[in-house]
This record gives sequence, C-alpha cells and structure tokens, in this order.
Amino acid sequence: MTKKENLIIKRLSEGKAAIGVAGQMNSPENIEIAGAAGFDFTYIDCEHGSFYLEGATNMIRAADAVGITPIVRLPNHEPSGIARALDAGAMGVIIPNVSTCEQVKAIVAAAKYKDGGNGGTRGACPGTRATWHQTTEWPGFVAWSNENTVVWPLIESPEGVANIEEIASVAGIHALMLGPFDYAHAIGLPGQSQHPEVQAAFSKVIQAAKKNGIEVVASLFSPTPDLLEEEKKNWLAMGARILVAGSDRRMLHNAMSQRVKALR
Repeated sequence: MTKKENLIIKRLSEGKAAIGVAGQMNSPENIEIAGAAGFDFTYIDCEHGSFYLEGATNMIRAADAVGITPIVRLPNHEPSGIARALDAGAMGVIIPNVSTCEQVKAIVAAAKYKDGGNGGTRGACPGTRATWHQTTEWPGFVAWSNENTVVWPLIESPEGVANIEEIASVAGIHALMLGPFDYAHAIGLPGQSQHPEVQAAFSKVIQAAKKNGIEVVASLFSPTPDLLEEEKKNWLAMGARILVAGSDRRMLHNAMSQRVKALR
C-alpha cells in the first residue's frame, strides 16, 4: 500500500488553507461524500458523535478510499485511546479540554514513537491497520508516522487560555484548536461564541501559537455560504489556516431545510 499523504500538511506547505468537515454521524458514506466534495480532511468526532473506535475505523477506511485525511477527535486524554486511533489509521488526534503544559507533553508522547530523545511512548506494534497489517517496513513507518501524525490540543477552558504560553511552547504540537462554544459556556456566556470576551481570549491563543510557529484550527459556524466566506476571511486575517466548515449533521439539516422551504 502506498503511504498516505497528509493533505493538511500539504495544503499548508503550499501556502493554502486546509479545509475540513466534522464527521459526527456514524456514517462512512458521509466521509466518502466529504472526500468527493473536495474537503482536505475530516475529523471523526468520537467525543460528541454516538460511536467510538469501531465506528471510527470504518470511517477512516472510507477516508482512505477517497483520499481525504482522517483525524480522530477523542473523548479524553487516555494514551490507549490515542494509540488505538492512530493504529487504526488516523493521521492525527484532537484531544479535548487541554489546560496544562503537563497534559500536552503526555498527549504528544502518546502520539509519537520513541525516536532518539523525542520522549515518544506510543506502543511499537508492527501489526496494525496503520502499517497495512504488518506489510510496511517498520523503521520507515516510524519515521513517516512521527512526521505526518498531527496533534491538536483543543483549548476550550479559562485555565487553558491562562496557561496558553506554556502549552504552546511544547514541542510536537502541530496546531492548537479553538473551542469558542465550550469556552463561552464555561465563562457564563452560553451560546455566545462571538462575544468580545471569547474573541479576546482566542486572540491570545492565536498569538501564542504564531509566536511558537504552530498552526491554529478554527471551527466556522455560519449557516450560509456568504456568511461562511466572511467568517473565513476573518479567521485567515487572524492567523488561523486550518478551517472546519461545520459538521455533517448541520450540513444535512441545512440541505433538508432548504428543500422543505422550497416545496412548502
């Protein structure tokens, strides 16, 4: 099997934004559709989706079939969950509610194989789906995986924002993902992800990321293409180059609602 290409890394290296979609439904077909539509990546949501690794593996398989890069959003920080998602073929992980430097160091270690003094602790098993069932030359796979596996801590709490300078300085992070909806809820502003307090907090996160040479992942919430275009421009101007255009749930609902409205 030819080694997969991480389209997120490729797009960024070309000076372009990487565009993705959240897969929250246990549906490999939705992942295939996302690939056919032209998205660069999908994050498979095992935190808020009604499935876990068995469902995620089938969705990763669908992503591989259409050439879209699969990232798995896990429900917690457990090293075993990180290893199992990557062994299943995910090309990266999103870890929720990261708030300390120590947490990030443990997450990065769990996602990387030991190589010299990098501190990696990922279990070295040659017989996984990621190695194409023990048919991939092991030293080469280790180097490829360490280089192409992305780690995205999700910053969504006041503590995480307060500790962002230390968090962003940890080696091995590819990008910081912003969680404005959770952050707004945590500070007593439920549903107000565009509130000035929320935007100020995440401006601080973006500045820390840029200072340390890492990327920023932004989730877009606009319901229409015109508003989405404006939201994209704002995020790009702020320095976020990895954009999540919404979830399969929301997109399916929007499409159905538009057709109902047209036919009533």
